[in-house]
Amino acid sequence: MSTSAPQTHFTRLDQTTRGDWQILGGEFLKLTRGLPERIIAHLNLLHGDFGGFPIDRHTHSLQTATLALRDGRDEEYVVCALLHDIGDTLGSFNHPDVAATILQPFENCPAI
Repeated sequence: MSTSAPQTHFTRLDQTTRGDWQILGGEFLKLTRGLPERIIAHLNLLHGDFGGFPIDRHTHSLQTATLALRDGRDEEYVVCALLHDIGDTLGSFNHPDVAATILQPFENCPAI
């Protein structure tokens, strides 16, 4: 027996109901809960991606975050240092912007 997530059936936004938005909201919460794992998985895509450099981008990211931590930088800075290249695979010409866009909603958030 398969259990599937509830789905809405509207074809236009002006046809939505409160129930539709409850379904959408619940599914959005499920999606957001998986964000940390998806970010780590994307970071792991940098394994073996040398781009001509002597170390791969994954190692470079770890080294960058480690240096920031050793320099006494705050947690937000260290996270940015760790993730600064995760956009390389999708936004090769603007990869820092990709990482910044992912992290922007969490700017100045207290640790949970």
